[in-house]
Amino acid sequence: MGAVFVSYRREDSEGQARALSLELVKLLGKDAVFMDVDSIALGRDFRQILQERLGSCDVMVTLIGPGWLDAKDASGNRRLDSTTDYVRQEIAGALKRNIPVIPVLLQGAQLPPPERLPDDLQDLSFRNGFELGHATWESDVREMVKRLGLLDQKATTTAPPSTGTQVRTPARTVPATPGRFQRGPLIAAAAVIAGIALLVALYPKTQDSGQPATHITPLSQPSGASAGGTAGRSSGAVRTAALPAATSGAAGAIAASALEFNWPGGDCWDIFRGAELVTYQCGAKSQALEAGRYTIKAKNAPVFLPFEVTVKPGVATPIALGGVIDFNWPGGDCWDIFRGNELVTYQCGAKKQALQAGSYTIKGKNAPVFLPFEAEIKNGSATRIELGGTFSFSWPGGDCWDIFRGEELVTYQCGAKQQALGAGTYTIKGKNAPVFKPFTIQLANGAEVKAP
Repeated sequence: MGAVFVSYRREDSEGQARALSLELVKLLGKDAVFMDVDSIALGRDFRQILQERLGSCDVMVTLIGPGWLDAKDASGNRRLDSTTDYVRQEIAGALKRNIPVIPVLLQGAQLPPPERLPDDLQDLSFRNGFELGHATWESDVREMVKRLGLLDQKATTTAPPSTGTQVRTPARTVPATPGRFQRGPLIAAAAVIAGIALLVALYPKTQDSGQPATHITPLSQPSGASAGGTAGRSSGAVRTAALPAATSGAAGAIAASALEFNWPGGDCWDIFRGAELVTYQCGAKSQALEAGRYTIKAKNAPVFLPFEVTVKPGVATPIALGGVIDFNWPGGDCWDIFRGNELVTYQCGAKKQALQAGSYTIKGKNAPVFLPFEAEIKNGSATRIELGGTFSFSWPGGDCWDIFRGEELVTYQCGAKQQALGAGTYTIKGKNAPVFKPFTIQLANGAEVKAP
């Protein structure tokens, strides 16, 4: 089985690299994963070991977090610009061998544009990447390994051949072809298109015919949600519209029905028949289904709680569920969304997120750049939040500086930078040396304050 080389920068993604390495070892075995801290014996020349593993690995995963591109050394120079930077050497070596190099994006990081990279790394910008989410870490890692074909290789290389049975050829690693790592499988997309076409051709919508309402049954109720908050815009019932029954001269013909989920975001959702995964959709979509009882679950993050719905023959079942939080944060910082103590999902910067109706707590993800606050989400409406101002410090050197809220260290920056912060009073201090005297700023929401 081909070895996987985990490339990362310590100050950017050390914790995530360790978590990924442990998950890969669990799935593939210890000998199939190389990470410098765990894989180099004491007393060995790590430069030699790195070169050996770079020459023998079949896949490289490159972890890219928010600070990966502009990470600086002690002199304030960008690390990637140095030909002696080990991260640069690792990636350049793998690209030169033309093995699959997968940019793994963390915490809202974006794939760097080629003009921001050294010449020997510019091909990285054209390699299909994969995003690992905090709330969906384990399932995302399994999906990545599956798409790389590594599980197939492991099964092939570890399964003993039986007499008279042909041993499968190991699946090759993922070629560097555009579109390979897109989240929506082509087969599922084709099924969606076919389903929608069937609905349009056979079952045009009609006005409400007075048929009894079809109820969806939440499998659990969110804390803080109003009664009926999981079931629709007001009463919790889902109105059904009568459709012409499908007719066929053949005995046992199936009358197609439609599940119409008007989810206000782009999140994906699974459709289960009992324990069987039937298919999935994303955002506001229709899906043709055989009559029966189904369970709908959020696919990658619990943005809504699972619920059950009954689909009737020849009847469209529309479901209107969820509202939107619209957080106009002025910086690129990431923020977590909690339902009680449960982490639902996260976003970065000024973003919108669709959520089931209920009460949520919003917290800074990597640093307390704003104090946690509560948000109430209602079905069919957007909850807009205007919070935070910007502090600009045009420090002429590469020195780092801390930002304190009272005695609490909020975050730090280096050199001339901007930092979004919640309204309040802050103290700015030199981080590693008192290259300037500490000073205090007062920041209001929607304002920009520059260092005195």
